Amino acid sequence: MKNKVTPSRQGDLDCLCGFYSIANMMYWLYGNKIKRKTLFKSLLQRYSQHWPLIECLTTGMGSAQMDILLNDLSQSRYRKYPVTVTQPFKSQSSLSKTRILRAIQSYLEGNDSRAIIIRDQFHWSVVIHADSQNLYFFDSSSYRKKARSRYSLRYEEGKLQLYADGIYFIERGEVNS
Repeated sequence: MKNKVTPSRQGDLDCLCGFYSIANMMYWLYGNKIKRKTLFKSLLQRYSQHWPLIECLTTGMGSAQMDILLNDLSQSRYRKYPVTVTQPFKSQSSLSKTRILRAIQSYLEGNDSRAIIIRDQFHWSVVIHADSQNLYFFDSSSYRKKARSRYSLRYEEGKLQLYADGIYFIERGEVNS
């Protein structure tokens, strides 16, 4: 028997975390009302109307693609489950990591009707809580808790790079009948 040989896991060979982050965000905010597989399929179909799926499968999605998919939630069958999406750091200059992480903590503090989709150089995920030391995730992969000290706004060896245009503050609205 071979030692140290492990199988690939879902997510090891594909780059679908952006889709998972949207499905998980909606499920976090609306619970069992959201059928994640149906939403996931809808997001894939919407994406494929604009870009080849093979690109996303192999290289992932950027913020431009995420913008369209999040915007589509308000125009698709999911408009019944409204969300308000803002990108508070997208057009700002002279940002600091500390300022962004404090804003994330403040936005989420004591409010379970909010979540944040966040991107680093490896992964899209959903932040559901933050304190002075850590970010906490509702994630499709291995992210559960990451120390705030692990983040940077620029490339640094061993750090997770934040992208100002890849941070989405999301708030649940009132369910439409």
